[in-house]
Amino acid sequence: MTSNGLAKSSLAKSSLVNGGELCVRTLKQAGVGHAFVLHGGHLDPIFQACLDHDIHLIDMRHEAAAGHAADAYARQTGQCAVAMVTAGPGYTNAITAITQAYLDCTPILFIIGAAPLRDAERLPLQGGIDQIAMARPVTKWACQVTRTELIPNLVAQAMRETTNGQPGPVVLEIPIDVLFDRVPEDKVSMPGDITTFRPPAPSADTVEQAIELLCAAERPAIICGGGMLYARAADKLLAFAQKSGIPVYTNNKARGVIAHDDPHYAGALTNIMVSQAANLGSPDVVLTLGLRFGMFTEPGMLGPGRIPNDECKIIQVDVSRSEMGRIRPVDLAVVADAGEMLDALLAATSSSGWPDWKAWTASQHNLTNWHVEAYREATGKTSLLHPYAAVAEIIKALPSGTIICADGGEASGWVEMLAQPSSTGQLMSHGYLGCLGIGMPFAIGAQLANPEQPVVVIVGDGSVGFHIQEFDTMVRHNLPIVTIVLNNKAWGMCVHGQQSMFGDNRLVVTTLGNAHYEQVAAGFGCHDEYVEREEEIAGAIKRAFAHGQTACINIITDLEAALGDTRGEKITRVEDREGEISMPYYDNLKNDNLKKDKTEKVES
Repeated sequence: MTSNGLAKSSLAKSSLVNGGELCVRTLKQAGVGHAFVLHGGHLDPIFQACLDHDIHLIDMRHEAAAGHAADAYARQTGQCAVAMVTAGPGYTNAITAITQAYLDCTPILFIIGAAPLRDAERLPLQGGIDQIAMARPVTKWACQVTRTELIPNLVAQAMRETTNGQPGPVVLEIPIDVLFDRVPEDKVSMPGDITTFRPPAPSADTVEQAIELLCAAERPAIICGGGMLYARAADKLLAFAQKSGIPVYTNNKARGVIAHDDPHYAGALTNIMVSQAANLGSPDVVLTLGLRFGMFTEPGMLGPGRIPNDECKIIQVDVSRSEMGRIRPVDLAVVADAGEMLDALLAATSSSGWPDWKAWTASQHNLTNWHVEAYREATGKTSLLHPYAAVAEIIKALPSGTIICADGGEASGWVEMLAQPSSTGQLMSHGYLGCLGIGMPFAIGAQLANPEQPVVVIVGDGSVGFHIQEFDTMVRHNLPIVTIVLNNKAWGMCVHGQQSMFGDNRLVVTTLGNAHYEQVAAGFGCHDEYVEREEEIAGAIKRAFAHGQTACINIITDLEAALGDTRGEKITRVEDREGEISMPYYDNLKNDNLKKDKTEKVES
């Protein structure tokens, strides 16, 4: 060891080593076994070294897909994932995946190539842009390597940054001349321990205050967010829910941290679900575990009935100090890992010391299947297969323990409503970026992280077009992923939005052709199935999984069926409310000029 605690390489002083070898040795030391890549000559020294150090390279067909696959791998393993893309267009293609990881707090190391340092301002091939400046707004940390011997320590620092506090992506740019250059082994210091951290724990005082707030509640609740993915604390959550009797909600990222059929499960925080739950009374004290306030948790966003509402007392637990009280005030801020907080709560309380909330918890759990009766009438009114009926049949036919990757506008909504995950990461869907096209790359990352589990993609026909070429990746890497396309021959959510805002005769750039996606998949070497009737679904799924290779099932569904339409009526234009302008995706726009305009027209 050197005086600064770094271990010197033990190889001969006279040997020379290039930057790729130094990078891969560091990745290997950190326990990296897979990297998601698309080839570019800028990074060839890394790829060559991966051959020697047994790091499995998953070569994708698009750089964004490589980033999305790494995203899923990180969510499934709870650890930093690695994606590598080449300079210029390779990097700009990956920015969408980097941005999604930033908004969803996913720990990914993006290693990117770059033109030679010596050619700055000379407009070299795939250069001429400041890649690091582009990365900084959507990363936790971004750095350019300027000397070959610094690569090991900068790779180690980058990996630490991904999981230090609130997780997130980092970008490490290694110019081609820095990566190809060779330096003497004895001039290089390899890092020591790279990724081992002790997660922050709560103080005894804050734990006591949290218990006091919860015990004083009439309608307490726990809401789990993405922080529970990386705390790996599902067993602790279940133990605490059983001990305290408090119901547990989850956001989409945390689905499965408590099983759907557990009596303490209160449902997912989706727009429809929380509106249903609010009818029974909103929680008055909430313990949030790794949850950021935003879309489905902030009163006033997407209509009334948010959980928690304005009057609710909040105990916020998060590893990030900057998240405390962001957007809304909290009653108790606890900077701690969710798992450490649950450990402390379990240690500080007994099962007999909690109030009796059985009726409250049962009322919340009983709402989780509200949609079964709600859509019964609508599913019988369509001429083609209703997507609710299709997804219900899909979920029923899937093998036990299947990991579901949902992708699409309305397609993901049907899946989120009907899926019944029983373990962490068993359902993955869209995050705050709302990025379409994630499904197939997510499935690749999920399958590699869980080689013994079945993996399925349920995707709309619009979304499948973003990364349909990844069928090739699945086939080449022998991944038995089943992709199910819900095909209504349109961007369904967009069609229904235009119908409601502008009328049936104002549809524009929202319809698609009668495409046979299963035939496209067959061209890549996949097993293919075509389905038009509900009774055909189970057999198609059984054959697809039994085939043991990559498969695609194309299911034709009815465009007239819209997410949220429980009456099965054809969508018609909804007139603007007085003083409001309708907008898709967000709350309506308030505009007092509309009232004035209406008054003037009446008077004239």
